[in-house]
Amino acid sequence: SCARDALDWATNHVADRGDVLHVVTAWQTPLNGSPGLAAPMAVPIDDSTLADAAATTAEQEAKHAADSSPVPVHAVVAHGSASPALLEAGKEAQLLVVGSRGRGGFGRLLLGSTSTQCATHAPVPTAIIPQEAPVRPAQRLVVAFDGSDNSMTALQWALGFAHADAVIDCVMVWDVTPIVVGADQFFFPEASDLARERFDHLVQQVLDRARGDQPDAELATVHRHFVEGRPRTELSRVADDADLLVMGARGHGAIGSAILGSVSTWLLHQVERPMVVVPHGVDAEVAQSPG
Repeated sequence: SCARDALDWATNHVADRGDVLHVVTAWQTPLNGSPGLAAPMAVPIDDSTLADAAATTAEQEAKHAADSSPVPVHAVVAHGSASPALLEAGKEAQLLVVGSRGRGGFGRLLLGSTSTQCATHAPVPTAIIPQEAPVRPAQRLVVAFDGSDNSMTALQWALGFAHADAVIDCVMVWDVTPIVVGADQFFFPEASDLARERFDHLVQQVLDRARGDQPDAELATVHRHFVEGRPRTELSRVADDADLLVMGARGHGAIGSAILGSVSTWLLHQVERPMVVVPHGVDAEVAQSPG
């Protein structure tokens, strides 16, 4: 199942990054409707069986993880729906890992509601593990970079998460699609050169900060890629054989679905590789020890 894939991914990546792994299982009492009435009616039931089943599942999954985990594994049982339970648990975590069911009948439904809610609203970095994605060590990471504070935070997190022998491909896509924005706005060839220079400058800022924060640490190798094309197409292409795709969340916005941004949301629903969404403002030190 997608939940087991997420657990296996977490177990494979917790070494040298965390002190404990929590396996969270949520359960809730179903609401039964009464036929013939104008509104649904709650029917009292003995929910102890549900609680016991959830506890058994949590213990079984924790035991499965403990067989290969380098850190202690704790089973956690929460009463309530999955999304709120995971978001609450994530408040005290350094990395939240959830599974997604893989591509369904509709392309837009690649992510389930639980994984979508967690990626959108979690206050900590959230790893989304598609069911069809290979579970393997993160040796090649791709960071989607657009020059925003969010993307700089994502690169900073990736540097903290990646082992020294890993490679980080930091990719900025310069969208050359003409867009009419006003009579006084024109596309000029020099814009691409200026964007490339800014990209190099901002990436270097992140690297300098990382080296300053960890003067004795050996960082992963970072390759910079400035690509002209459509962001969705190019990012999905370079992420096609990556072990992990890292992107920043927008970090603001009144509408929940707009918090991630259109490109990030599209990638989450289309790329069948493990992905991490990093909220803006996350301390890079968090990446070095996710639990």
